[in-house]
Amino acid sequence: MHSTLRSGATLIVILLLFLAFNLVWIGKIPNIRWDFSQQKIHTLSPAARHLVTTLEDPVDLYYFNAQRHEKTNNDEKRYRLRVEDLLKEYEKASSGRINLHIIHPAPYSEDAYKAALFGLDERHGFFGLIGTRAGHAAQRIEAFNSDNEALLEYEIGDLLHKLSNPERRSVGLLSGSPIDRSSGRLLAQLTRHFDLKELAPRLERVPQTLKTLMVAHPENLPEKALYAIDQFVLGGGKLLMFTDPMGNTPSNAMASRVSSMLTGWGVHMQIGGTVPDKTLASPTHLTLSRKMTNVNDISSENINTLTVSSNGALSRAEKSRTLFTPLLHSSAYSTVVKVGGNTPIEEAPARVQRAVIAARIEGPAYSAFLDGVERQPTGLQKASQIHAVVVADVDMLSDALNNPSTNDNTQFVLNILDNLATPAALADIRPRRLADHSLHVLEAMRADAAKAYQDKAGELERRLERTEREWQLLHPQAMLLDPQSIDTGIQLQALNKERLRLPMELHSLKVEAYAQVQRLVLIIKLTLIAAVPLVLCLIAWVLFLYQNRRRTLPREAFD
Repeated sequence: MHSTLRSGATLIVILLLFLAFNLVWIGKIPNIRWDFSQQKIHTLSPAARHLVTTLEDPVDLYYFNAQRHEKTNNDEKRYRLRVEDLLKEYEKASSGRINLHIIHPAPYSEDAYKAALFGLDERHGFFGLIGTRAGHAAQRIEAFNSDNEALLEYEIGDLLHKLSNPERRSVGLLSGSPIDRSSGRLLAQLTRHFDLKELAPRLERVPQTLKTLMVAHPENLPEKALYAIDQFVLGGGKLLMFTDPMGNTPSNAMASRVSSMLTGWGVHMQIGGTVPDKTLASPTHLTLSRKMTNVNDISSENINTLTVSSNGALSRAEKSRTLFTPLLHSSAYSTVVKVGGNTPIEEAPARVQRAVIAARIEGPAYSAFLDGVERQPTGLQKASQIHAVVVADVDMLSDALNNPSTNDNTQFVLNILDNLATPAALADIRPRRLADHSLHVLEAMRADAAKAYQDKAGELERRLERTEREWQLLHPQAMLLDPQSIDTGIQLQALNKERLRLPMELHSLKVEAYAQVQRLVLIIKLTLIAAVPLVLCLIAWVLFLYQNRRRTLPREAFD
């Protein structure tokens, strides 16, 4: 009886101690977390922590997350938790300067009404952020996009910086052709988002108050203006340049100057070139999908499609030590055409390759104006660090192509200028992407197999195309019949045999090219299928040995 009472009293005391610990001491235990991700994506970067310390006044962040929306899938739910986790890290690092409010708005609720009132996107359930600061206008992220996950830390940091520095950033605009006539739509957006300073084409020096410059049609500018641009970049200014490849002909002296200037910065631009791509659009008109942008660069934020026309190709100059980061590129089936003088595009020599249309340039650079220009002393000859973005197309700025209802050309320009004009505290926040957990060996093997197949199948595909064309010319009525019908004519019989044989040969080539990949896939599948039964058998075998050992021990002790 006493033993039972003693046990009951002990359990009651343990229960009381457990409740007291949870109620009193649990809040005093420090929240210890370990970030084992390869890119440390669950921990704020040093640049983001430094940005938080620059906040002078407290700010309130309202994170709207309709996580139970019917259109929210598992990947989207994971990303919503990822955003919430990072916002908590910002709040923790701010030492009280950031007050985070997490809101889960239900349909037709007051929270949903407030989210819509602030301009958040509700098409896929509210998933945005509102930032407020006393006495200033609110800033918002209308909708987080998992495609921009690498830029998440930058997106939030940009909102915080704009709350503390609401004034518009200054950007200079210099164009060799009247941009207000051909690009009025873009000019209106630039004026709305920035403190835009339009510069005269015949300027001799960029004003010292400007730290960011946008240049269009540089091949139409006088030499003094090009020299001013060169000195601006070497002096630490940030540049966004749109060139006209079709205007960069060898006969254009200023175009040659532009090419030499870019070479000094570590960029080679093909003179008089264009990049037709029959898989995307017309010979001089390309519609670039998001896959053809650099998703790890801020320029791709909220970009789905871009439209360019008569664009050229950029590459890293030989022996250059600058960092050449492609931002836009054509497909792998593009044809880089080198045009010179009055040579038509159709008659120009071509070579198939993926062409870089826009690139970010960072690193050491040299001046192409070794002796300066007329009546001006020699200026800077080199720089240890420059930052410029070069786009080998200028037509994308025109109203004829720049249409917000069909493409994101304006957003692309705004993204780059906003990034170039941002202060170092924000610009130092670099993209950090989730580690790719896919089988890298398998992906590399697939890429090699695709390349091997394409190299061998190219000639066969061209022969098949010629055969089909010849067969249809000789036998047009077969277009209405079965495609494998055979004419009694000897030539038609030969062509028909060829058009039936070539697809089979192409199929055999594909099977042969991907044989090693399929073999590895089969091994992986068998391994995964057999893993669970093998583990269960191993556990059963260990239990059998353990039970057998227990049965034999008493007998040994008795003997």
